[in-house]
Formats: sequence, structure tokens, C-alpha cells
Amino acid sequence: MRYFFSLLMLVSFLSCSTHKVTEVNITNENDYSIAVTVAALNCRQTFAHIKPHSEFSGLFDWTTIVQGEGQWVFLITNENTGGVDSFSHGYFTNGELFGFADLVSKGSELKVKISE
Repeated sequence: MRYFFSLLMLVSFLSCSTHKVTEVNITNENDYSIAVTVAALNCRQTFAHIKPHSEFSGLFDWTTIVQGEGQWVFLITNENTGGVDSFSHGYFTNGELFGFADLVSKGSELKVKISE
């Protein structure tokens, strides 16, 4: 019985992921495609080719984030003109981000909701 329990614990431990990720949900309410760059301290990731009037869901991997404090930074790029708007939001400490980020882009506005 002890061996079975040890094996079960080992399998459970090996199946756990050590990646730290935030689920990013993006709604593009514009008449043009956008790219969204998400940045936090030393981690940066771009989600490109988000079609007009569509929704996109992706994962922002912050496994390698440094211990520190800062704000989320979002860069919204109009893929037709190349124009970029920059937005900062929220505050985090100890290099620990939250599990979910919901973004709605419309014109020169960005609505952001960060949650656990």
C-alpha cells in the first residue's frame, strides 16, 4: 500500500505544471486588425493578427519574471497603419501576476480587467 501511495504522489507531482501564466482575453471592437503586446517587468509577449470585431484568447507566460514590482503595460498596434497606443494598468509586487486579464480595444481606448 505504501508503494502504491508513493507512486500516486510521484505521478501527481510530475503532472503539475510549474509554468506561471495569465489567460489573456482580447476583444477587438475596431474596424481594423490589431496586435496586442503584454509586458510586465522582464516578460513580454505579442498576440498579433486579431481580426476586427472578434475575440481572442491566449496565455501570457511569466514563468521567468524577476522579483519586483510594477504595472502591466499594454501596447495596442493598428496593423493597418502601424500606429501604437501604450497603456499601463494595475500594480503588482514580488513578481506575482494574476490569473486573468480581459481587454477590450475600441479606437484609442482600452478597457482592462485584471482578476484572479
